[in-house]
Amino acid sequence: MTEQPTTAAPETSYRQRVISTIVREHQSLWRILDLLDQLQHDMNINEQQPDGALFSKVFDYIQHFARRVRGSAEEIVLYRLLGEKSPETRPLLDKLAHGYVIGDGKINELRDLLARCMQHWPEGREDFSHALARFTEALRKHIKKEEGVVIPRARQLLTEDDWRLIVETRDQANDPLFGERVREEFRELRHHIVSYTPERLGGLGLQPAPQAAAAAAGGELLAIQGLKTSYGQIEALHGVDIRINSGEIVSLVGANGAGKSTLLMTISGLQPTDSGSITFEGKDLAKVGADQRVAQGIVQVPEGRQVFKDLSVEDNLVLGAYTRGRSAEVNDDLERMYSKFPILRQKRRNLAGELSGGQQQMLAMGRALMAKPRLLLLDEPSMGLAPLIIEEIFNIVKELKEEGITIFLVEQNASQALALADRGYVLETGRVVVEGTGRELLSNEKVREAYLGM
Repeated sequence: MTEQPTTAAPETSYRQRVISTIVREHQSLWRILDLLDQLQHDMNINEQQPDGALFSKVFDYIQHFARRVRGSAEEIVLYRLLGEKSPETRPLLDKLAHGYVIGDGKINELRDLLARCMQHWPEGREDFSHALARFTEALRKHIKKEEGVVIPRARQLLTEDDWRLIVETRDQANDPLFGERVREEFRELRHHIVSYTPERLGGLGLQPAPQAAAAAAGGELLAIQGLKTSYGQIEALHGVDIRINSGEIVSLVGANGAGKSTLLMTISGLQPTDSGSITFEGKDLAKVGADQRVAQGIVQVPEGRQVFKDLSVEDNLVLGAYTRGRSAEVNDDLERMYSKFPILRQKRRNLAGELSGGQQQMLAMGRALMAKPRLLLLDEPSMGLAPLIIEEIFNIVKELKEEGITIFLVEQNASQALALADRGYVLETGRVVVEGTGRELLSNEKVREAYLGM
């Protein structure tokens, strides 16, 4: 008897989409609260004068959200629908909505106290610190109410049609929690916070990225078969086989000296091939030079950034488009880089060597994107960076995939790289020893023991 086909359920329900949006926003707020705690510790324990610009960017983020939401609970579609289904929850929803109005005013008070504290340092520190502590505690309680009461009750009472209404009306109603344009504004504000945060302030709770869906990948883009390459008499790669499909993020993990960077340089044409083949879109790259590979869309962000330190930030970006000439389209792309990396706009006239490590990594990625890559080769993008900056870099990688760029990621942070990947490979002493989906490699005992410290 032939088995009858069944109708596949949607990959992601409307409920999952809405709740994941709230969770992501809460995660951002938790990390910002952690940052405020560290800044307060620096001010009180280490007696460091507050960084007014950084505090201002954090206050901008929180206040922007408060002003988007301020008003009644009816303005938030989730609150309105839940209030209709659960009248006993309405007082809490009204209180939470009113909290945004109060929060807006409290931020203004904090700005005034901060200004006084900075002007008369260290006088005023105690008043600012106490007010800041009260505010962060209130915000934590607000988030916990949403996570502990609102979301569970909504999950229980709202129908899939309700969740669909929340998703579908997000832009028409400009819902402050779910509107597309609103979330873009918050993303840019987060970029500003990261740009102003000193790299010594790490430990902000790096979270694994959601598992990407391998099914979204297209046809084969790059195929490597039996690849061997040597440094003099020493063979570095011993018959490597790897494939990368269009639209994928493929991660390559391995110990130092395994040959990861050598593989990327061979793909880029910077390291000669002894035997085997590399094909890109079905075309053999054996006789294609490194510059021609860039023109065809294979672009590498090298380990250690390697920006041109004696040139300005803008000159570095423009050089990324050297195969394209200078045109209106290149100028448009330059503006797009400044939108994606706001700190680069601010420092566009600075020499690249004056940037911090995280800012140089953003510049190196922006320079590569100016070449309009089809396949982006990322070599250890998180090396030497603080956790907050690492998180920002990986968020940018996710955004690039959403824009349709295929990514081959070599990364020392194996857990994050595999959590982000559709598929992955483990390289040991020049040989691929394990391959699979990112999820499979994360659960592989050998990989966990050798590379994840588990």
